[in-house]
Amino acid sequence: MKKSLRLKLIVSYLAVAFFTILAVIAVIRLTSDQSIRQMVVDRQVESLSTALTTYYREKGSLKGFQRYYFGFLTVQQYQNPRILSDKPYDLRGLRGLVDNNGEVLLPFSGYRIGDQVPSRIFLEGESVKLDGETIAWIIIDKEREFALNPEEERFQERINLAIAWGSAAGMVLAVLIGVLLAGNVLKPIRRLTEASVSMAGGKIRQQVPVSSTDEIGQLTASFNTMSEELSRVESQRMQMTADITHDLSTPLQIISGYIELLENGELELNKNHLDIIRTELEHLHRLVGDLTTLSQVDAGGIELVEEVINPNSLLENIWNTYELMAQKAGITLKLEIDDTQAFIKVDEGRMIQILKNLVENALRHTPDGGQVTLSSKVAQTVELSVSDTGQGIDAADLPFIFDRFYQVDKARTGGKGKMGLGLAICQALAEAQGVKLRAESEGLGKGSRFILSIPIDKKE
Repeated sequence: MKKSLRLKLIVSYLAVAFFTILAVIAVIRLTSDQSIRQMVVDRQVESLSTALTTYYREKGSLKGFQRYYFGFLTVQQYQNPRILSDKPYDLRGLRGLVDNNGEVLLPFSGYRIGDQVPSRIFLEGESVKLDGETIAWIIIDKEREFALNPEEERFQERINLAIAWGSAAGMVLAVLIGVLLAGNVLKPIRRLTEASVSMAGGKIRQQVPVSSTDEIGQLTASFNTMSEELSRVESQRMQMTADITHDLSTPLQIISGYIELLENGELELNKNHLDIIRTELEHLHRLVGDLTTLSQVDAGGIELVEEVINPNSLLENIWNTYELMAQKAGITLKLEIDDTQAFIKVDEGRMIQILKNLVENALRHTPDGGQVTLSSKVAQTVELSVSDTGQGIDAADLPFIFDRFYQVDKARTGGKGKMGLGLAICQALAEAQGVKLRAESEGLGKGSRFILSIPIDKKE
């Protein structure tokens, strides 16, 4: 039989209550008899102390206290401790009584009335004081092996009965509290279960109310975050499918259209037509290559040939490659080099691929008359950056700028080959080499800056 979590919690609460009550019963049973005997002794001490102080206040001494306390008993009877232990003279738990000088007032084993008791014996007893002065010592039986009278036994029975009723009430209360607590604990868990079932059924976007700050509340918050992220990824996947379909279908339609015109004799093939078809094929090849690169990075199958190089040589290579292209676009391509000697260990080809993507992205989004700057800086790490004075990035888009197929401006990036894979590839290639890539921008119209943080190779 499959046990529910609710039943398990109730049983757990009941088990805790049971063992707690069991421990309390054991302690009470072990200490109650001794406690009752202590109560008897305390009562005898109090009664005898009252009689002593009363007699001393009236007589000025304790001489003749025995006859006063026990009335008709003879001197011979005083000397018999057994008689003093019988009813109605209840001295259970007490061994004897001596005055302040150590003279025996009530006999006990080994000592008779009038005998002198060593101070080591009576000083361990209970002192009786009058106006701050000790007038006698009550010697207490430390073993306390005396029988309880019927009244005391009935009291002990009532204690045991009260323990039994209290234990039963505690068990019932444990079950009731267990039911209530289990309901409160399970309520957010049920919500999470229902939401996860809905998610498994295809309804990915689920939000569960966070009703506490404990572990279950943290779990609920994490579930909500996961649901939001899955929903975003699913939307991104659907957008990706649409973008891939668009970017694949457009060149294919152009190429198939030219082929159809050629087959029908409606078009004569010339160099211009071949250039158009070649451009579309290059676009398809570039798109497939980008997707292949990302899949290789995801699968951990990308090959890296790392070598120690001067980071400034990378920037100089990129500047030489794009300086003429920038001039034609009316953009100033500036190179700022930090001359501090430092080396990095990276895959040079992949780093050039990253920087090319970043520079092309900067040139594409920087207007005529703008500036793109390539710079290096050596500190705790080597920082290579590509900054521009172009369109900038809105603060809402900045956290997602490296997500695959994320388009900051769909109208701007909707052209051929601009599906949002470039920056995703840069990020993937950087992470594969242990390089951190981040983007900065003060907002739209204020340009942007992409920074590569590369560990310094200490061996050089």
